[in-house]
Amino acid sequence: MLHGMRVVELSQLIAAPLCGLTLGDWGAEVVKVETPDGDYTRHLPPRLPSGESAYFQMLNRGKRGVCADLRTAVGRDAVSALVETADVVVESLGEGSHHLGIDPEELCERRPALVWCSITGLGRGQGGRAIDPSLQAAMGMMALTGTPAGAPTRLPVPLIDFMTGMYAAQSVLAALYRVARGGEGAVLDCAMLDAAATLASSSGVHALSGGEPLRRMGSQNPWYVPADNFRAADGRWVQVMAISEHHWRVLARALGHPEWIDAPGFEDNAARVANREAVHGSIADVIATERADHWATAITAAGGFCQQILEIEEAWAEPTLAARGLVARLDLSGAESQPLPTVSLARDRAGRAAEPTPAPRLGEHSTELAEEVGL
Repeated sequence: MLHGMRVVELSQLIAAPLCGLTLGDWGAEVVKVETPDGDYTRHLPPRLPSGESAYFQMLNRGKRGVCADLRTAVGRDAVSALVETADVVVESLGEGSHHLGIDPEELCERRPALVWCSITGLGRGQGGRAIDPSLQAAMGMMALTGTPAGAPTRLPVPLIDFMTGMYAAQSVLAALYRVARGGEGAVLDCAMLDAAATLASSSGVHALSGGEPLRRMGSQNPWYVPADNFRAADGRWVQVMAISEHHWRVLARALGHPEWIDAPGFEDNAARVANREAVHGSIADVIATERADHWATAITAAGGFCQQILEIEEAWAEPTLAARGLVARLDLSGAESQPLPTVSLARDRAGRAAEPTPAPRLGEHSTELAEEVGL
């Protein structure tokens, strides 16, 4: 899809590297520029047998690597020369691009087909700084996560970072499509705040429309009952939810209690929401009589929704993930191939994910790329 295009990535951590990774999986050549200290994720655990960071490999596989000290004139000149060869620039420098002596707007005026994608916390020119947890806090996501009696809780995955990277890749593709149809490129403003607001929009509907404010309610749902986690006889947990009257009837029968379907206080979703504790209590009593895998199989086979809650290790061992190309084996020199999440959604026409190749060593391609750009 993007074969023959060069993406220059000036970034680290998650959002911008994920954007670059996705464009690379769609066929672009991605050149990652790092400072002599390297991307922060190079230093994160877990470590692979080769000594490299699994996190860095996951987000930077398949890229070419350049090391440049942006505090020096030589480093800035090298990056400027590399940018001149790019079809797309993805950066998370904040206002730092101007310190490189590069004005994205001026550059795009001079090179109308260029797509420049800036990824920031709060938006270009807005000032301030943001990271995933601070935006979870700012957008009410922490306030809604946890139990009613507990403290606000951080989501244990950097959801906003990953969503921002996906948004940015979408924006770049739209801009490249316009270029391909004879239009001009763009300076794209992709803020983590945008992704956070989208993720929180279902609660934003309540906040902006004058609805009843949402509050922490653990794993329950404000609109649907039943919806909760239930402990089975073996101590494992299942997540159960009925999103329609059809699914409620299926669930009641699968639990062996068809009389619940029309029972007072259980007869429709509005009644069940009003009698949340009684409905959930009745279901909890039944779930506690059998193993979690029994209920997951029985309810799902009947056409309902019941998922055994898996530990992380169990989840990533599920064969469906590998079959979908969501886990791939990366061949690292001097070590056995390493399974890693692919994290990108790019697929070819046959639905296959890109064949992964290792991330670059720090500055691995600096010399050859310097020769390519005439330095």
